[in-house]
Amino acid sequence: MVFAALLNNVFTVTRRTRTSDGQGGFTIGYDSVGTVNGRIRPASSNEKEVAAAAQRDISHVLYVEADEDIERGDRVTCGGLTVDVIAVREPSLMEHHLEIDCLEVQKEVHS
Repeated sequence: MVFAALLNNVFTVTRRTRTSDGQGGFTIGYDSVGTVNGRIRPASSNEKEVAAAAQRDISHVLYVEADEDIERGDRVTCGGLTVDVIAVREPSLMEHHLEIDCLEVQKEVHS
């Protein structure tokens, strides 16, 4: 398949988990779900405007095959880039591929 040949990177997918802190609250962490082959690109200014109209921020669009286990709220990493999954769409509605709106996670610098 031509589409699969375009998926030029391996992304690590982690899913948000909540763990009780024993005092009525919880801490948020991420557990590994696995890896997916994909391709990521910066979101266009048009895509950013459409997302802003829906009160969302996006910075990138990730493409993966339709049968991959990836959900809103997941975190995806490849190399030095980490993004949060904002929305998952299946544009063809034919189980061909997913287009995933993402927002880049800025790295914290600890001094």
